[in-house]
Amino acid sequence: MIGSLQASDPGIDWAKRGAYNLERMMVHGTRRAAEMAEVVATVEALGLPARMARATESWQAAIGALGLEGGEDDLSARADRVLGQL
Repeated sequence: MIGSLQASDPGIDWAKRGAYNLERMMVHGTRRAAEMAEVVATVEALGLPARMARATESWQAAIGALGLEGGEDDLSARADRVLGQL
């Protein structure tokens, strides 16, 4: 997937961006999940389906609950650590 993204938009270092984003989920996932719960409530209060927001809340909570440190600045290494704990 990273190779496809890189080919589509070579101006972005997608592996570096992915490593950064995953580290942010690892460190801030619990807080972000709480914020997304508020988004779910807001969207539902408007009478709209909140499937995407609820899925984001669930994913952030799952990653944050692992309690993992960011570790080395490498997407594959971070992803392997997360997947090994899920």
